[in-house]
Amino acid sequence: MYGISVFAFFYLFFVKIDYGNCQVQQMQNKLVCIEHNECGACLSAAAHCRWCADINYNSGAPRCNDDESLVNTGCSQGLIQRPEKSVWEVMENSSLQDMTPNSAENVVQIQPQRIHLSLKPRETKKIQFSYRPAKNYPLDLYYLMDLTWSMKDDKETLVSLRDDLPALLKNLTDNFRLGFGSFAEKPLMPFISTDARRRANPCSMEEEACEATYSYKHHLSLTNQVNEFIEHVNSSSVTANLDNAEAQLDALVQVITCGDKIGWAEHSRKIIILLSDGLMHTAGDGKLGGATKKNDDQCHLDDKGYYSDAATYDYPSIAQLYRLLEKYKVNVIFAVTESVKDHYDSLNQLLEDFTYVAKLESDSSNILKLVKTGYEDIVSVVDFHDDSNLGPVKIRYFTDCGVEGGPLKEETRCTGVEFGMTLRYEAHVILESCPEYKSFTQTIRIAESQLGQDALTLEVDIQCGCACSGAAQLDMSPMCPINAHFVCGVCQCNKGWSGPTCDCAIGDENASAELLAQCREPNTTRALTCSGAGDCLCGECDCDIGFTGRYCQCKMCDVSLENGLECGGVGRGVCACGECACAPGWSGPACDCTNDTNSCISPAGGDICSGHGECVCGRCECSVAGDSGAKYWGSFCESCATCHNPLCAHAEPCVACSLRHDCGARACARGVNYTVTELLTDLVTDNLTTCILRLEEDNLECEYKYTYSAKPSSGVEIMIGGKECYSPTSAKIVTSAVVIMGCVIAAGLIIVLFVKCGQIMSDRRAYAKFVKEAQESRKNMQELNPLYISPISEFKLPDSFPRDKND
Repeated sequence: MYGISVFAFFYLFFVKIDYGNCQVQQMQNKLVCIEHNECGACLSAAAHCRWCADINYNSGAPRCNDDESLVNTGCSQGLIQRPEKSVWEVMENSSLQDMTPNSAENVVQIQPQRIHLSLKPRETKKIQFSYRPAKNYPLDLYYLMDLTWSMKDDKETLVSLRDDLPALLKNLTDNFRLGFGSFAEKPLMPFISTDARRRANPCSMEEEACEATYSYKHHLSLTNQVNEFIEHVNSSSVTANLDNAEAQLDALVQVITCGDKIGWAEHSRKIIILLSDGLMHTAGDGKLGGATKKNDDQCHLDDKGYYSDAATYDYPSIAQLYRLLEKYKVNVIFAVTESVKDHYDSLNQLLEDFTYVAKLESDSSNILKLVKTGYEDIVSVVDFHDDSNLGPVKIRYFTDCGVEGGPLKEETRCTGVEFGMTLRYEAHVILESCPEYKSFTQTIRIAESQLGQDALTLEVDIQCGCACSGAAQLDMSPMCPINAHFVCGVCQCNKGWSGPTCDCAIGDENASAELLAQCREPNTTRALTCSGAGDCLCGECDCDIGFTGRYCQCKMCDVSLENGLECGGVGRGVCACGECACAPGWSGPACDCTNDTNSCISPAGGDICSGHGECVCGRCECSVAGDSGAKYWGSFCESCATCHNPLCAHAEPCVACSLRHDCGARACARGVNYTVTELLTDLVTDNLTTCILRLEEDNLECEYKYTYSAKPSSGVEIMIGGKECYSPTSAKIVTSAVVIMGCVIAAGLIIVLFVKCGQIMSDRRAYAKFVKEAQESRKNMQELNPLYISPISEFKLPDSFPRDKND
């Protein structure tokens, strides 16, 4: 009986705790809703919030609440407004298609092409699409040449490439067209001489005849007839000007904007190759000669192909050129000489997305090489842009840049792209908040910045409003005050008006005491207007940044560092007056701590954190390895100084077959998505675990070092460094010989050392014996020897002998 009582006590205790937690959760859910007094704001607050649009709903309870509460307080079921259903529909999904011989219209480089979806506030939806550059995509190549006097030999070089030019372009694409135009300088003082004879023949100083100076001239529209192109280049005439700066920008604007006369195709890669040995004039320089009007970015070619208004409009600015390149999707290759290359390199830094700079030899002899390298550089870059900035939706891009099976990284720009390579993208479409509480559709176009012809169109339904706010509600508006209209069962003030009867213009500082009282939170000891964190405008609080609530009594909730959304966004939690009410499976101040432990399990399988740590917020926190005091390390605590690494063993078959280039379906699968990359440079092992694979190759034993980066979502990314090989038999013989020789030498040294030590000890003993005997001899003879005769003789001078005084 006593045991049953104890059990009942603990049972009731824990049930009470659980019941208390449920009550707290229910109170938080209600608190999220009841603060709102408009239908749109109510439904946007949380997924469980509902709005009562019943005109006869006279209850003192709030109109924004959960379903059960509204029914219990007398709201008609049929007039309860609920969030709209989510929308997701792929409307157009043609397969990727390369260029066909007959038509460029069938080319498909992006898939899918059109998606219809919906977004609620704080919601993120992921869209996957693929991009593959089409083979033999049409190329429109327009040669824009500086035909001032210093470029005379360059024109002759271009004519000499009659046979080599088509062969080069054939290697780039089967569908190409060529066009030709030239530029010089505005025919205005001080850019040219105003002398009548010099104006008619600017080359008279060189005693040769040439054409009068012009800004830009269009010679040949785009054509696939190479001979016709060469003939027009050959027949063109050079001209001259006074300074070393020309009208490159004037010419570029005309080439870009005069699409009908140039002949740009709708579906083509448009490239202008500009050859010059001079600097360029920019906006403002034209005013020196009287061209005072701002460049209007329009086409002004006359019937002969000349830029007719060069003397009227100023040179365009770099910003104008950038906008035109982006709008018309045109790329420019600046082929310039060494003397002015730095000038164009600076320009390229401002127009990096659409330009390429290459060094041109003084006679243009390397022009074909520059065309090839410039074209390959341009087509190897893929960069996606969108126009989502026109609305509230934001987009983040993740891509593998064509690495098959590789992890997705947040990036829009990929380099080193080759024809036939498929790039996988994932776009995160985010609606952080409602700009205004009404539903509308935003159309977003995602396109590759270099071409722009193929695009993914997103039709995004912004679900911020209510179905009851339509035109049918206008019939009830006469029931409302003069500055209000009827919306979803209540009278709502028109924009710019507020107060109980909508008679207070927002911005009016002479608010009455009654309106000020509506900005004070009731039942509080401190009756501060808007809780001291906002301004009272006609009975409504305009909260300072960081505060929210009807009386600005709540602080803003924490924002997730992962996605930048309040309380982690839809599905993770909602903001309940300054605190995040997290959904099941999430915790933390911003509901960004997942309780799911699957992300802590190694791709090779096994226990959570390999049994050497704890899974905290979806990440492993490793424990200490034994009594050594050192910690386990690795994404899954799989490594330590003395333990066997399971991921190294699990990855060995995939690394081995990748090195042999014979991986089958099983070797690199095994339930894990492996990405193996062989590095040409040194292996960098910072913050990565290093593994060693030993293989036998051509009777040699080789060691490969490789690192891995393991992530649950993208699998295991492996990078293999260089190898070290040696012959096992020869190595053993050499090792043995070295060991024997070392032992012999050591033994000899030891023997010599012992002999030498013996000699030294013997000499010391003999010397000690000699010294002892000598001492004994002196002692016995008392140092007197009758036979001893001293070798020293002593002589003394007589005292009477004269001496030097200095002696």
